[in-house]
Amino acid sequence: MNQPSVRFQYGGHVTFPVRYGWLPKGLSQMVREGTFAPSTDVADSLGLGSKMVESLAFWLSAMGLSDTPGDDARRAGRTATGMARLISANDPYCELPGTWWFLHLALARREGTVWAWFFNDYSERLFDRIGCTDAFLQHTKARALRPASQAMATKDVACLLGAYASRPGVDIVDPDDVGACPLRELGLVIRHEAVARFERSRAPVGVPPEAFLACVSLLSDETEKDALSLRELATLRHGPGRILCGGLDFVEEMTGRVGGKAFRGVTVDTSAGERRLEVPSRSVTDWLGDFYRRVGGAAS
Repeated sequence: MNQPSVRFQYGGHVTFPVRYGWLPKGLSQMVREGTFAPSTDVADSLGLGSKMVESLAFWLSAMGLSDTPGDDARRAGRTATGMARLISANDPYCELPGTWWFLHLALARREGTVWAWFFNDYSERLFDRIGCTDAFLQHTKARALRPASQAMATKDVACLLGAYASRPGVDIVDPDDVGACPLRELGLVIRHEAVARFERSRAPVGVPPEAFLACVSLLSDETEKDALSLRELATLRHGPGRILCGGLDFVEEMTGRVGGKAFRGVTVDTSAGERRLEVPSRSVTDWLGDFYRRVGGAAS
């Protein structure tokens, strides 16, 4: 019988999904001052409440924009990562959808969190809030060194659904919703209010090819495979099929888009009747830089 082996992190978001305008404020503060430490002074300067600035510090870290907090992180502050500096230079107001696809990639790969669990381990396509919370609770009981309490599992799942779940159709974000989160615009989770249920997308729209390639590159490094079959890309943990909520059709479509000469080092071949995608090993920041160069970021 497998013993619990994963150190899970709960909370930190203080129940707030990341809101419009938060990351630009945090990035500007962190790049300008050299660090970001949630304090009353910082909250006042950014026009946020004390709990909100604490939540912002969490989101900067969870999305790979600040260094991993240490024991004295609250006092010493968090410093900007290369990804944070790149976004600050090319998309300082975080207006490009492609920026949010890369931030989602970082969040969904944050092992030992509700985000990684939902996008890699939770397989239900149609679900309700209670069922999702119970599934996360049972997962932590089986895998976590410190399982979640019922209250913490409820808060984490509520924050995840508040961050990602949008209404169906073109009304992605309600302009009157002051707590709206930019991650809803990715369209990965649909909220069906009439029946109090949620639906996971299987055909994501607007995924930048560079974000897809970054996901494949990281998976290749993890599996130590130079090339991965399209079925592996669609089904493996941390693969684009799971993290980007796309099925095999999505993976085949994206592979067709990236398999030409437009992306250096990317090759598609057929072996034993299966198409396989080979992507060079590069950091997420490098792939994000490619995206900004293609679309013409502010610093390009």
